[in-house]
Parts: sequence; C-alpha cells; structure tokens
Amino acid sequence: MFKHCLKSVSRFLALGLIAQAAALSLGPVPAWSLDSGWAETEGGRMRLVIDPALRDDGTIRGMLDVSLDPGWKTYWRDPGSAGIPPMLDFSQSQGVSFERMEYPAPVRVDDGYSIWAGYTAPVQFPLTFRPTLSGETQIHAQAFIGICEKICVPFQADLTVELPQAQTIEDPDSRAVDDAFARLPETAGADFGIESASLDPLGQQLTVAAQLPVFRPAGMAADLFVAGPEGFAFGPPKLIRDTDGLAQWSVRVDPPSGYETASEPVTLDVVVTLGQRAMEQSVVVDPVD
Repeated sequence: MFKHCLKSVSRFLALGLIAQAAALSLGPVPAWSLDSGWAETEGGRMRLVIDPALRDDGTIRGMLDVSLDPGWKTYWRDPGSAGIPPMLDFSQSQGVSFERMEYPAPVRVDDGYSIWAGYTAPVQFPLTFRPTLSGETQIHAQAFIGICEKICVPFQADLTVELPQAQTIEDPDSRAVDDAFARLPETAGADFGIESASLDPLGQQLTVAAQLPVFRPAGMAADLFVAGPEGFAFGPPKLIRDTDGLAQWSVRVDPPSGYETASEPVTLDVVVTLGQRAMEQSVVVDPVD
C-alpha cells in the first residue's frame, strides 16, 4: 500500500498535479511568534512559525509545525523503502538565507504493508535562517509532506511569514520554537553514542554498534535509524546484540548505481532511541574487506 502510495506521489510530482492547500486559517497571530496560518488537508494541517528575534550567533529560528489527526502519520527524513521525506523550498524568500532543517527522533511504523520511520503524533521540524538584508524580511516556504492513514495524501502548501524591522519587535515569547529545538536528539556523549559503523565492500550491509546508557528501564529496547547521502536506501535494522551496555545492528543497504566502484567514504546520520532519550551522531563510514 505505501509503496503504491510513494509511486502515486512521484507521479503527482512529475506531472505537477499536486493541488495547493485548499484552505488557510487566518485567525489571530499568537503573541509569541509570527505565524503563516494553517494550511489544511485531509488528516492534518501545517504552518510555518518564526521567532523573529536575532540569536547570539546571528541566526533566526523557526519551525514547520505539522498537526496530525488521530491515526494519521508522516515521514522522517529517510523513511526507508516506503514514503517520502518532508521537502521545503525557501528560494522565494527575501532577506534571509535558509541554513538547515532538523528532525526530531522518529519512531518505527509497521502499517502491515511496510516498515518505515516517521511520526505518529503532531511534530515540529526546527528551521534555521540567516538574515542577508536589513529591514523587512519575508520568509516563504513551498512545503510538501506526505501524511498517511489507510491512504497516503500528498500535501503541498505555500506558507509565508512577514518579518517586521527589528526595532518593531517587542520581545516575543519564543517558547514554542525553543521547545521544538529542545526536543531534538541529544548529541553523542560518553554514555550514549556510536562505537563503530562499517559497510561491507559492496556497500550493501551496514553494521552499527552503539554504547547505551547504563541506567535504563528494564526491558526497554533501543532502536536505530539511519539516513545517508542521496541515492542510498536503508532497510529496517536487525538487532544482533544488546548486552553489557552495547547494542549492535545490521542494516540492509541499497546503494546508488555504481557505488561498488566508489572509493570515497560515506557520511551517515545515525539516530539511536531508547525510551524517552534519543541520540544523533554523524559518522563517516569506509567500506571494509
């Protein structure tokens, strides 16, 4: 079902038949941020939220806020063999450059047809921008996500936030955006991080070992999520060891065509979840004999 959904989405994209969101909620803008208003579709809605305050590092923060109806789901940055990740295009923005989009830790979803990585509850994707001009600024996002229940709904919308000049901003309460960043996975540490990662010579099997926290609830199992360069696809991980604080997984990899002749190492973004904790780490992997 979901593979069929992905093919349908691809056809929609290729033919340009994805309709713009049918309705925008133009209610009052909350005092704590600047809000594009909600774009709605069957099963959910999304909006762009910006905290206009300039950070100490010279950036502006925001989030793509996705609200899902009960039973509906959406996708992580690398869902696996089914689904399509969120896509944002900020090229029509004025006065800012888009730096990055970040992802909360996903969960494993088994819909009976495929197993993939995503979100089963409302989710906020943190965004970072850098101002390029003084004065008034417009942040414009062409946003596309897929949301699914028994069917997959391709959801596209244009979301715009006008940022006033800095001197007109009166200390906005940025808690909603700050909370979105606070929910991101923690960085690797001494008690929670990747110990090793290796690919077989053809790049078709990935082995990852992670150090887990000493204190964890009894029976709590860790899970692994992997995202790589464009063209790589990763199957559901298979846990092959979880003893003495070390977990090890094997992951089937579908490398891009021609990878078997490639000599460059591969950079992977790895997330390990353990109950309420989640850790994200970037690792460079070389094929091994």
